Amino acid sequence: MNEENKQGVDGKELPLDAEPIAMSMDGPTVKWAVNDLLAFNSRLFMAYHVALSGWDYMVPFGTIIGGMLYGVGYRPLPALQLMGNTGLGFGVFGMCAGLGLMTKTAMAGKGHSGLAWDDDGIQTRVDGLRHNFMVRVMDNGAWNGIILAAGAMAVAGGPKAMGLGAGKMGVLQGLVLGSAIGSLGGIGCVSYTKRSESNDFDDDKED
Repeated sequence: MNEENKQGVDGKELPLDAEPIAMSMDGPTVKWAVNDLLAFNSRLFMAYHVALSGWDYMVPFGTIIGGMLYGVGYRPLPALQLMGNTGLGFGVFGMCAGLGLMTKTAMAGKGHSGLAWDDDGIQTRVDGLRHNFMVRVMDNGAWNGIILAAGAMAVAGGPKAMGLGAGKMGVLQGLVLGSAIGSLGGIGCVSYTKRSESNDFDDDKED
């Protein structure tokens, strides 16, 4: 790799044995995301990122699985409660799996890209993630869904009024369903943006 290509995000120099990591800008600029609140500590930022990434993708998958189970006749609970429970279970699994992989990387001392897992290497990853369109959209999407779900339950008079369980478990089910909707919205936004960019690129080639 040439020295001129040894630049990370924001112009920071990468270690000589490191390969570029796929964390650069990949879409429109997202000016603010929830993960910016943790930018003061790169290790905390990375822990949040890997945990939330597992949550973001597994919660929608779990809620869909719950809906399918209800659809085929497995109905130990009302539909929304079952979907909330399965979404929660899959989400917690996703978070634990992500943190487990991060711990494995830390123990190995470097990631699959060859970038060291030290203060400089972690900061380089954080700098990339803070410019990554998909990461930032998914981060905001999940939290927007959670906030909207909390608001909906408050207006409705509690989770039970919306067909969810009573008490704290019902609140948790509602927040999980809100997170799933927000994550799906984020996935849709990213897919639409990438498709639009691809179409624009094809149009430019034809011109």
